[in-house]
Amino acid sequence: MEILIRPAQQGSQRRTWADVPDAAPLVVDAWEKRNNIPVPPDYRRFITKYNGGRVYPPMFRYTVPIDKYPSTEPVTYLDPLYDWSYIEEIWNGGVFNGRNPPQMLMIGSDPGGLEILLSLREEDYGKIYTWLHSLSGWGEEGNDAIYLLASSFREFMDSLYDNETRDGYTHWHRLGLAHLERKLEF
Repeated sequence: MEILIRPAQQGSQRRTWADVPDAAPLVVDAWEKRNNIPVPPDYRRFITKYNGGRVYPPMFRYTVPIDKYPSTEPVTYLDPLYDWSYIEEIWNGGVFNGRNPPQMLMIGSDPGGLEILLSLREEDYGKIYTWLHSLSGWGEEGNDAIYLLASSFREFMDSLYDNETRDGYTHWHRLGLAHLERKLEF
């Protein structure tokens, strides 16, 4: 299935592609140099071309145990993929202030508190995980687990789907924004 993307809304303001903040290769290069960590190539191509956004199809099967993230089935929406400035803010201790798993880029979320992580750790570099954000410090009881979703960003994107009743499309589609939809290319 073809994957579509449009810019994420910023607060109550709708963005056009011209409004999307810059995440040019030089910005990502500078971050990599400061942190001495390369960004995985598939994600690097995505972030420098689109700088986050909302994708269709948006549905994915999560791997957090149902007793920790209850639902009738383990399915949720990707909503949104973050822009680079927000990713850097989280990395630098803002937003979650040390509660998030170390050596992980927080790249997106679902509507209910499930964060999407990209590992920068040597042992699982480039893999995608989910994490239930918490008010406890990382490593404390209740905030000590991440759950593997995919072996790469590209694999995660390829796993996105919509169901037969097109609930994903209903969740994603916004009237008047069709002109902003683009085919996602890696």
